[in-house]
Amino acid sequence: MKNTLIKLQKGVSNWASLQLHYNKWLSPFRVDRCISAAQGTGEQIHNLRVLTPAQAVVPLGVDDHDRGFLQVGKYFNNGSYSRPDLFVCEVPQAYYYNGTGMVCTKDFEAVIESQMKYRLELPRSLPALFKPWRPRRLAGTYATIQNCFWYEWWHWLVDSLPRVYSLYLAYPVEKVVLLVPDDMGPQHVDSLASVLPPNFSTRGLPRRSWVQVDRMLLPSYVSDRGNGHLPKGYYDFIRKNTFSKFGLPGKHIQTERIYVSRRHTKRRRITNEPALISLLERYGFRTITPENLSFREQVELFHRAEVIVAPHGSNWGNIIFSGAVKILVLYPDAVPETHIFTVAKALGQKHFFLAGNAPHVNSDFSVDVAAVERILTLEMELTPVPSGGKH
Repeated sequence: MKNTLIKLQKGVSNWASLQLHYNKWLSPFRVDRCISAAQGTGEQIHNLRVLTPAQAVVPLGVDDHDRGFLQVGKYFNNGSYSRPDLFVCEVPQAYYYNGTGMVCTKDFEAVIESQMKYRLELPRSLPALFKPWRPRRLAGTYATIQNCFWYEWWHWLVDSLPRVYSLYLAYPVEKVVLLVPDDMGPQHVDSLASVLPPNFSTRGLPRRSWVQVDRMLLPSYVSDRGNGHLPKGYYDFIRKNTFSKFGLPGKHIQTERIYVSRRHTKRRRITNEPALISLLERYGFRTITPENLSFREQVELFHRAEVIVAPHGSNWGNIIFSGAVKILVLYPDAVPETHIFTVAKALGQKHFFLAGNAPHVNSDFSVDVAAVERILTLEMELTPVPSGGKH
């Protein structure tokens, strides 16, 4: 037994040594240095303009109804958060990776604010990206709103699209060309087209490609980890432009009770969904699967929503097109994420919730249907509809 332990220890030691030499050898070829926009101001970062100054305490606007969620939510348990400067800057001779939106200076230092900051705060947390051997050169000025989770609908609506507004505030007249993946789906393409100002356009590049541009316009993130509570103006910009494009009024005529199913996804599916749907149908809900709807159909549906019920997932991002709705979020685990709650507070919507006991936030889970009905009746003050009738 003793000899076995010695061999194991020696093996671990040799493996650690091998990893150390491997990382040291690869270091010159990897993007492994970071710089903040403020640190690089001067030669590496030009024209940094603060759009919204940092705030040490930003209240979420919680009321007595929200206290129960704050006690168990993953973040912001005191009902507030801190916000850094929201800014736009310019990176000369920038290197750009289209897969994640990472922007590097001419010396290959990754600008921290070009990524979700909590994922790129220290050099050791950088993704294992290698410097390009011969990056494609693009003459001229470009901009980015990309993020590492852009393909997920929530992150696209809450993390990416709001950055268009920052660019518009800083460059209301100058021609702005956004670099985007050339394999974006129709929902992403249509949503971006609906918010772009007249002086904006897009240029598609392969997702996993590096380019070097003469001048990169970089807006900082407006959202943050678990937080979609944006300053006033950002969601208004998306809503106003989208509603105008589709001929929708600013006032919401609330006629729909919606249950959003995740049955066609690979995670957070409700294992007893037939029983849940049966209950919800008694209260006038209809079941939708958003992946079968166009962007316009999703906007129009959520624009008409009165009440929305769904498991935690990306399509909760569509509530930015809703009015003062009541929402019931079915969370898999006992410590819910705070993304949906914070967006609802920013939009003046009423957030109700039911936490589960699944082992992980991405687990499939069973819902306590009786508890759902108690929330519908006692908290949300809904009543069943007559058979075959509407609420």
